[in-house]
Amino acid sequence: MRGRILLIACISLMTVGGALTACSSEPAEPARRPSGIAQIKPCDFFTQDELDEYELHDAAPLTASGDCMWQGTKFFEDASTALVLTLRDSSADKVLAALGTSAGEKFSERPTVDGRRVWRNTTPGKDVSCALLFEIDGSSSAELKLSEFLGVSDVEPTQQDLCKGLDELAPRVEGKLPAVRN
Repeated sequence: MRGRILLIACISLMTVGGALTACSSEPAEPARRPSGIAQIKPCDFFTQDELDEYELHDAAPLTASGDCMWQGTKFFEDASTALVLTLRDSSADKVLAALGTSAGEKFSERPTVDGRRVWRNTTPGKDVSCALLFEIDGSSSAELKLSEFLGVSDVEPTQQDLCKGLDELAPRVEGKLPAVRN
C-alpha cells in the first residue's frame, strides 16, 4: 500500500512539475574533471546539449595540439561569431608575461570563477574580440576567445557584447577544466 501511495505521489509530481527527478532517490553524479589538459580533446570540450544551447556548430581544429573553433550566433543576435578554445602548455603567468610584453595585449584580472583565477583580454584592435584566460596550474592554462566570424555579418558585435557572452560561459568552462592546483 505504501508503495502504491509513493507511486501516485511521484506520478502527481511528474504531472505538476514535469520532472522525473522529483521521484529519484539517487542524486546525479557530478561530471568528473580531467586530471590535466592532455586529457581534453578541444573539439569534444562541449557536449551536444551545450552546443545546441550555445547555438554552436562546425567544430574545427585550428592546430594539431590544442585549439578548436566553433561558429555560432547565440552571443550576438544577427551576427555570426567564432568561439575558440586554446589549451596551453604554459602557466597563465607565463602567457600574461609573454603577451603583455611582446604583443602589448591588455589583460585585467577578473573575479575568480569557483576559486579559479581568470583574466580578460580586451586589447583594442581592428577585429572586435574578447578573451578569458583561465589558470590551471603552474604549467598549463586555457583561453576562450569570442570574436566576429570573418566579418560575414551585416551587424558587428561590440567588445562589450562579446565579453558578456564569455562571462555567461565562464562557469561552465571552469567546471570542465582540471581542478585548480597551486
